[in-house]
Amino acid sequence: MIDIWEDTEFTGAFEQAVGAGFTRGQVNVYLPEITPNEMRKLALAASQEGFHVDAMGCYINPLRLYDASLSRTGFNEWKTVVEHMVMLNGVERIVCWSGTLGRTVETPNLLNQEEETFNSLFVAVSAMLEQVRGFPVQIILEPYTAHVVYDAKICKRLTQQFPNGDVRVVLDAPAIIPYKDVGHHDTHTQDLVREIAPSAGMVHLRDLVRTDGGTRVLTRPGSGYLNYAAYLREISQHLPAVPVIVAGAKTGPEMTQSRLFLEGLLREISIR
Repeated sequence: MIDIWEDTEFTGAFEQAVGAGFTRGQVNVYLPEITPNEMRKLALAASQEGFHVDAMGCYINPLRLYDASLSRTGFNEWKTVVEHMVMLNGVERIVCWSGTLGRTVETPNLLNQEEETFNSLFVAVSAMLEQVRGFPVQIILEPYTAHVVYDAKICKRLTQQFPNGDVRVVLDAPAIIPYKDVGHHDTHTQDLVREIAPSAGMVHLRDLVRTDGGTRVLTRPGSGYLNYAAYLREISQHLPAVPVIVAGAKTGPEMTQSRLFLEGLLREISIR
């Protein structure tokens, strides 16, 4: 996974990922007022380095479309990305948050669990699709434990509202495993994969740890509590056809460590 910030040198970002052994993945943009020209430069950098873009990430909050406080981008930036991301090898998937009324990504808000809030999310996502009608796009919502979409049941309920498949969710177990299950959640994680699989349009591979203060920290694969052998077996069995994105690594060495860990584990459990 590649993050593009205001001070990111585009070619260098793709060069780092390719140097760590990744030639495809998700590209996240955190660029206020991103322009079509910046999208063209991004596409050129990816092409020059031989990087295939499986999805774009523009992490807006559907419940506060023009509030850029969560990711430095709002609905105007999201539209710019959608309208021009075809230049990046024809990619059609765009990932954003699944909606929250909290002040930050992690801040819980009891209103997120209200029926009215779920209905507001459905209306908002429908409006997002309407605004880009005619463009080839699949919206992938990223669930999170503190958001409106926070478990398998809600994932299924929401995606069923869009029977054409133009709205799906990310399978990212560490982001939605309940706090009480952190550290002893293998069975729960395996069940989660099976339950979310029919609603998933993408997988993010991350790990998690829990600090002494009880805070959830999402990390690179193999650096936390998750039983990755069991996790990968379930993903391979139930989600064989969706893109799997390695996330949680920020630097070149961390990306390399993630790749080596996953390659070694896949050989060990005989998954190709």
